[in-house]
Amino acid sequence: MTEPESIRTVAMVTLALDELGPQTLDRLAELVAERLIEQRAAAAEPLLSTPDAAKAARVHPETVRRAIKAGALRTAGYVGKRPRMRRADVDDWIAGGAVGMDALITASTVRARPPRLRCPGPPRRMGEALSSLMPEGRAA
Repeated sequence: MTEPESIRTVAMVTLALDELGPQTLDRLAELVAERLIEQRAAAAEPLLSTPDAAKAARVHPETVRRAIKAGALRTAGYVGKRPRMRRADVDDWIAGGAVGMDALITASTVRARPPRLRCPGPPRRMGEALSSLMPEGRAA
């Protein structure tokens, strides 16, 4: 079903077309055709997800994420929080080669995992408590 705004717009354009001359109509038709070609060309190029871009570049998906964060790889947009890349941008990033990859491996992007600390608690003396309950002649 068509939205009311679209019907109103079509009606206004139809009325305006009656007032335009033939040269203006021809130019308008050319502009519409050019716009349709551009839209179809843009839609024809599929966008790659992070795993797809990683497969194309033969790298780990985390490398692609780091490249995006570092600005080495352009994104075409996002679907929610997930980036989408054009194949041409991924190819340009791949063509950048080792220089682009070396820029990703810096001290700021590689984070060291903090050491796991044991939670402090009461001393563990269960064995001592159990052995004190047992008679002296019995061995545990």
